[in-house]
Amino acid sequence: MDKALVSRFVGVIDLQDGLAVHGVGGRRDQYLPVMTFQTSGRSALRIDGDACRLIDAYHSVGIGSLYVADLDGIRRDRCQQSLIESIAHHAWAAADSDRRGTLFLDLGLRDAVTPQRWNWIESLARNHPRAVVILATECADDVSLLDDVLSRVPRDQVAVSFDYQDGRWLSASTSEEAWLDACGRNAVSTVIGLDLASVGGTSIGRTLELCKRMRRPLPQPRYVTGGGIRSAGDAQRLLDAGADQLLVASLYAQ
Repeated sequence: MDKALVSRFVGVIDLQDGLAVHGVGGRRDQYLPVMTFQTSGRSALRIDGDACRLIDAYHSVGIGSLYVADLDGIRRDRCQQSLIESIAHHAWAAADSDRRGTLFLDLGLRDAVTPQRWNWIESLARNHPRAVVILATECADDVSLLDDVLSRVPRDQVAVSFDYQDGRWLSASTSEEAWLDACGRNAVSTVIGLDLASVGGTSIGRTLELCKRMRRPLPQPRYVTGGGIRSAGDAQRLLDAGADQLLVASLYAQ
């Protein structure tokens, strides 16, 4: 695959119970460990659920940026702090300096964040200046949490993820409109758009539709998206629609 195109990819690492797992359709109770990683012209690499092996595999094909979702934190509010720290250290140490990209971190942030956890998040952002802390709308109970995050983490290290399931807004207590307003008002530098029904799928239809729709009210922030990307053609269509970076997993990992 063309190197310029691959440079726009962000390798996805979903973490569940200490393992890197493969997402399918947002059905997180059915996620299984990533077993192999396919590279061009070579036999598949063994991953066996090891997150650091998966990082090395992404780096081997030229993908420097990573997206780490702590599913324990998202589903159960039990952040895997030690594993996250190990991943952040490994990602930085393993990559060549010219391949080091962004490390997106979805930690499942909610309104009830303890002072100890805030201290850890601040330290993580400070020690890893290319880390971006994601505030995901499926978890955040109130839009005001964005103000809390921005008061603790530099603006260029904060992203808001707009989360959907088969076109349905994933939040019982907030609205899409409120988040759009908050992102514009606070000049959020990175926005992520995800329809979980497309994760691990074979079609970019929902992902493409969401990309076009999100770009109208938010034309300025870096826009990151993914779901259903299975070819260079899929990737190019999303970039042409306004995406800046693309989340990939099934394109390589199974």
